[in-house]
Amino acid sequence: MFSLSAQTPRKDSGADGLLKIAPLKIGDQIPQELWDQVFNTMYDPASLQGLQLKKLKSKKLIILDFWATWCGSCIGSIKKYMASNSYKDNDIAFIGVTYQDNAEVSKFNNRFALNFPTIVADKILKKYFPHRILPHIVVLKDNKVLAIAQPEILHQQAMQRLKDGTYGKELVKADILDYDPKKEIAEQGNIAFQKATLARITVLGPIVGLHGVTSYKKNEQNQRILITNKSLQLAMYELLDSYWHNRIFLDVKNENQFNYYGQEQELPLNQWLAKYAVGVESVAPLAMRKSEMKKNAMIALLNAKGYDFQMTVREVLCRVIHPTRRNKTKENKGSKLSFSDLVRQLNYQPIDKPRGPIYTIESTIRSQDSVSIDEARLQEPGYLLKALAVSGYELKQELRKQPIIQVTERRGL
Repeated sequence: MFSLSAQTPRKDSGADGLLKIAPLKIGDQIPQELWDQVFNTMYDPASLQGLQLKKLKSKKLIILDFWATWCGSCIGSIKKYMASNSYKDNDIAFIGVTYQDNAEVSKFNNRFALNFPTIVADKILKKYFPHRILPHIVVLKDNKVLAIAQPEILHQQAMQRLKDGTYGKELVKADILDYDPKKEIAEQGNIAFQKATLARITVLGPIVGLHGVTSYKKNEQNQRILITNKSLQLAMYELLDSYWHNRIFLDVKNENQFNYYGQEQELPLNQWLAKYAVGVESVAPLAMRKSEMKKNAMIALLNAKGYDFQMTVREVLCRVIHPTRRNKTKENKGSKLSFSDLVRQLNYQPIDKPRGPIYTIESTIRSQDSVSIDEARLQEPGYLLKALAVSGYELKQELRKQPIIQVTERRGL
């Protein structure tokens, strides 16, 4: 059924018996040794006995379609092309090219019956037309490389433009041949990776010899936030608006690994940081909002430490300021403070303390209403209750639906 002929090495071949070949680009002349090369083929025996491209020189177009039996998009585009008028056009020579051997292609053809002319076990043409991605279409015309393109070039209209010599460059295909899968993206030398990197997040553990650092900088291209040697909870504080600081609910086995609470810890601070400190670097384009960049960095940091993150609304025990039924008897000594400012101060979360309660106001109180409060005494035990009572308000503990951040242990898939 098939004709097979060896790919004959020339006298200028290398140690592996293969030609020392310079890759061809669009517009390059086809070297004579490529025209003369004899290829292993699976081909109609009535036509060519061992394929040489020079026997196809009379055609207006020679199409080399690099494919593989496992490549679904290759098979799909070949099927469509074989069903088109272009495949029946005597002015066009369509040749498949695969690195796979005769047995693999035969097994494929037995199943799909796509017995189109194919060069098998190719080691030569891929050197002339190197690529990583399949399908890979090469079009030869008038002794030159006319196109190296995507499979869309096989469409009927594109084929006619190629024959007429009016082909545009919109379907040109490019492969990044110097990609090294062993290297991280940031280490790749190809400029395409740098241009394609929209954001980059690096999660850090303890760094001996460096203080805790938090910095934010930006230049003409991007913005960067860097946090080093902080507790996990303090890093979360740095990456969140202060509104959320006392709304972080930890549903974890060991909260003491999130923050350093002084006497509650078994280790001195420097030893605790050497064991549990974290950091994160996030680089993002200027178009990304700073808050979004910080949120993404926090999610990456939590995920790397084995935790999940969710912003949600749930009922939590809050301290709610209510007006009392009795009239105000006298003004409390202190400055006038709006309820919005008062609640913001009451919800301040110290970095070295476990999560404090959430304060809010009853719906009949307007946030712009004010109350007489001595701000310097807010932390005194009992002061807030007395000051509110004098002004006609009271504090109650109630369950209220509130936006919170819930941190949980990572669940297995």
